[in-house]
Formats: sequence, structure tokens, C-alpha cells
Amino acid sequence: MNEKIFSLGARLEACADFVREGGVIADIGTDHAYLPIWLALSGKITCAYVSDINDEPIKSAAANIKKYNLYDKVIAFTANGLTENPHSMANDIVIAGMGGDNIVAILDKAQWIKSPRYRLILQPMSRAERLREYLYSNSFEILAEKPVCEANRIYTVICAQYNPNPPHFNEFDFYVGQLGNKNEYSMRLIEKQAGILKAVADGMSAKGDCEKEKHFRELSEKLYLYSRGGEV
Repeated sequence: MNEKIFSLGARLEACADFVREGGVIADIGTDHAYLPIWLALSGKITCAYVSDINDEPIKSAAANIKKYNLYDKVIAFTANGLTENPHSMANDIVIAGMGGDNIVAILDKAQWIKSPRYRLILQPMSRAERLREYLYSNSFEILAEKPVCEANRIYTVICAQYNPNPPHFNEFDFYVGQLGNKNEYSMRLIEKQAGILKAVADGMSAKGDCEKEKHFRELSEKLYLYSRGGEV
């Protein structure tokens, strides 16, 4: 491997794993452009379009692009979310390090991504269930997820693609997606979500809303059982 390549953190490494060989990426909210620079140096991609809503991150990105002499492969510019050009020239779209609600807002304003051509690589810092709900409800199939631990916190990276005939889904899928219950990190993420829903159920109980309390408590129990390797 090229000796100039630096190390990525666990979150960005997981994103890099989902990027397809020989393609073009769009990195939204790029910050320092570490991911596209790493991918370009490794030879995994041919080109990257990197953007951020603020000027300062783009200045940092430009400085790093200059440092690694990647003017011809990594193009940085200021943009609010996903603009059709030049983002639409990418094959893989990466949105990492934002809350799930923010990622949903960006995706929802870019209806052109509803094409099997594009792969979405999404790393929500929070509200992963909200992001999955949006994806499932808008005909995106979650192909895979990879849970990782960075700075003592567990995150998931979601790989999705538009599918006009997506698999059937239900509310349970919003909280589990394709995490499965196969390793420590996925189990801990699902167990954490079970605890959040239990707290919601307790809140519904305090309000006297028996129907919602029952719903969230049952969902919480299913998630907890699943996190322990049980069948649901």
C-alpha cells in the first residue's frame, strides 16, 4: 500500500469498505476530506466530489488536497446538501458524521438519487432508526450495515441502494435494519435502542396512554430479546 496513506478512524474505515472499486464518490459534509483523499491515494476511486455547507471545512479540505497533490482527483466546493451537478456524476454517495434527521433532510431534497446507479453510504451519529425508516419508506433497500466502535462510542454505517421493488419491512426493521445480532457492537446498539424505547413506554405510562405504552414496551422487549440472540 502507498506509504503516504494515513489511517482513518473506525467510522470512516467502515465507510471506505462500502465504496466500490474504480468508481467516483461524492462526500457530503466532507470536513477535512480525509475519506476521499484516502480513497484516492489507495487507488480505490478515480475521482471524488467533496462538499460542505460551510466555507471553513472546504478551506481545510483544499489544504489537504494540496498537501497530497490530488487536484486532478478530489474536487472540493461549497454546497448545501446534494446538488444534482456535479454530485450526480458520482456512483457512491457518502454522508457521514451527521445526525440521522439531517441526513434524511439532505436525501429528501435530492430525488434524483432514486436510481439503482447510486449507492448510499450513510453514517448517522444519532437517530439511525429515523434514517432507516426514511430509506425503507422511500424504496431504498439496506444492503448491509457495519457497526463500529470509535472513541468508546458505537456507531453503524448503512449501505443502501434504490430498489423499485424493495423487500417487505415493518417497524422492527427501523430499529434493527441489517445489523443482525452477530457481534458485540450490533448487540449493544440494539440493546441500547431497547432501553430508549422502554423509557418512551415509561413516559407513555406516566401520561396514561396505555395503548402507546403497550406498543413501545412490546417493541422494546422484542429488541432486547433479539440483542441476546433470541428469535422474534
